[in-house]
Amino acid sequence: MEEYEYGAMYRVEATHWWFVSRRKFVSVLFRSMGLFGKSGKKYRIADIGAGTGGMIPFLSQYGAVTGVEPNRKGRSFAKKRGIRLVNGSAEKTGLPKNSMDMACFFDVLYHEGLDDGRALREASRILKPGGILVITDCALPYLSGPHDRAVQGRERYILSALSGKVQRAGFIPLKKTYTFFFLFPLVCIKRLVDRYIILSSLMHSDVRPAPWVFQVLCVAVNSVEAMLLPFMSYPWGSSLIIIARKKGAAR
Repeated sequence: MEEYEYGAMYRVEATHWWFVSRRKFVSVLFRSMGLFGKSGKKYRIADIGAGTGGMIPFLSQYGAVTGVEPNRKGRSFAKKRGIRLVNGSAEKTGLPKNSMDMACFFDVLYHEGLDDGRALREASRILKPGGILVITDCALPYLSGPHDRAVQGRERYILSALSGKVQRAGFIPLKKTYTFFFLFPLVCIKRLVDRYIILSSLMHSDVRPAPWVFQVLCVAVNSVEAMLLPFMSYPWGSSLIIIARKKGAAR
């Protein structure tokens, strides 16, 4: 990812509607699936490709979090949050074998230069038998545009294809769905405008402050979508979520 994008993430990750909504989707699924049901258990969680550490305060409510990030700029921004990240990559975290209860890739696997198969096998290595894998990522190749080039995205995933990779790495999918379903028409229009009318020659991401009214509207719409996630999987959307369990004994 371009280094200036780390600064953009650092400034808006706590408040931007997209990040707020992603946390809402994940938290609703965690609760509905009972992933943290054993009171008193100290869960160990790996946030792999942690960026500027923006997801770590959210994950910390569920257990002790170790953030792994290869980029020096990302680690320096995390330090400003008071968070220390481990210097490691998705394919080689440096974490001990069978040491984690959960491994998370939040919009990480699609990046250029990253071998997603190796990364998934590394997640399997560090997870205990029965440990949980959490993936969010960009979806649908035809939505590719200036945003993806700015964040050095290699590909946008088809849900079934990524789910297949997850299974080949030794996981059993528990939940797989597209997200940002209700806002999908707006995303399609935005991508078409960016690609063909306004920004076809520019490279910058969508990670910037949104107008207040748009911010509130998007969070409200996505909150409704999140409420329905335990009961259904969406057939399309601009992002996806996969939650899977490592084969072996339950945690």
